[in-house]
Amino acid sequence: MDWIIRELLIQLEKRHIVNKEDLEIYGFGLECTILKFLHLLSYLFIGICMGEILSLAVSGSVLILLRQKAGGIHAGTRLGCYIYSCTIVILLCLLNKAPFIPIYSIIGVIVADLLIILFAPLENENRELDADEKKVFRKQVIGYLIVVNMIIAIFLVVNKYLFVAYWMCNGLIFTGTLLVLGVVKQAKNSNCK
Repeated sequence: MDWIIRELLIQLEKRHIVNKEDLEIYGFGLECTILKFLHLLSYLFIGICMGEILSLAVSGSVLILLRQKAGGIHAGTRLGCYIYSCTIVILLCLLNKAPFIPIYSIIGVIVADLLIILFAPLENENRELDADEKKVFRKQVIGYLIVVNMIIAIFLVVNKYLFVAYWMCNGLIFTGTLLVLGVVKQAKNSNCK
């Protein structure tokens, strides 16, 4: 993939679209964009193959929305990230196929909510936050949690489209799980130093 990016940057420089001093910045941006696109294509492929594209869209929306601000475990390499992310998508699709048992989902959401409230936002080596950013991210996470929980509660009370509530619960549960795994990884890494 590096050669594709290098070739694109050479062409952009030749055509005077990008200054030589900015090539590294554009290279990083191109790399991130290509990787995000590959991830998205892979997730769509997994969702289609597992017959769970709609459930993945609902659960994934909750997971991505919260995880962007709450943080959580991250892989150390691009390949590790890709494998890890695809594994999470497969596990999420499998969970979405499982029978909906409301009491388990409600307990899972309560536990996930508490974990997210306790630990979010979680920093990692790629995202260090100052005090102001932590406050902003924390408020955003709590706001998202309130909205997601209200939507789930509405579906449960109305007793319609319970499958959507279930998928949303699963997105929340995965967010809490990934956040705790990130906390455990940080604790393990700090004990090793």
